[in-house]
Amino acid sequence: MKVQKLLKLLTQPNTLSSSDIPDLESLIKNYPYFYLAHALLAKVVYTQERDVEKHAVQRAATYAIDRTHLRMWLENKLVWSGVISAVGSKGMPEQSAAINNTNHLEDIAKQTIKKGTNAISRQQFRVIEHILNKPNLQWGTIESYEVPDALKNKDLSEQCTLVDDRFATETLAHIMVQQKKFKRAIEIYRCLIIKNPEKKAYLSSVIDELSHHLQ
Repeated sequence: MKVQKLLKLLTQPNTLSSSDIPDLESLIKNYPYFYLAHALLAKVVYTQERDVEKHAVQRAATYAIDRTHLRMWLENKLVWSGVISAVGSKGMPEQSAAINNTNHLEDIAKQTIKKGTNAISRQQFRVIEHILNKPNLQWGTIESYEVPDALKNKDLSEQCTLVDDRFATETLAHIMVQQKKFKRAIEIYRCLIIKNPEKKAYLSSVIDELSHHLQ
């Protein structure tokens, strides 16, 4: 897919159609960690191909930095074109703007690929893809309770080394629990405590409960 076509789809998502699906799938195949491609594919199937919507939307949500924004965009409640449109409104020549946008998107793609090439990242994405392909997937629930005193003052920062923290999400932790990989799930929850200290009480209680499975 040419960069100018990609820019048009991003700034004018209403022009997306089923004919764009092969190009987007090819783009994802070549740049598997390029989130914008996943988001566009989710958008087109969300509006055009409802029978295959679930998998594409789940995959885009898994890679999304902010799932709320993704959902708003899918439902036409959020517009991404403002930033690019604002650049053009400052009087930048059209050709120069196109070149800058092209370079910017190429930089994004390269950075995305670079960030996703380490072994841990590839393994985590393979796990996510495998789980998303399972039919009738359901999450179990874990009830929270008072955090043990031993955990309240414990420094967990040095323990957040075994999981790439960019992919440490509650969804991934749930996947590990479903697969009974409790040690891995605990590592992810410890990373989440560092990233979200306001949720320390809840996450610590989850870790404590999961620890019982290791005894």
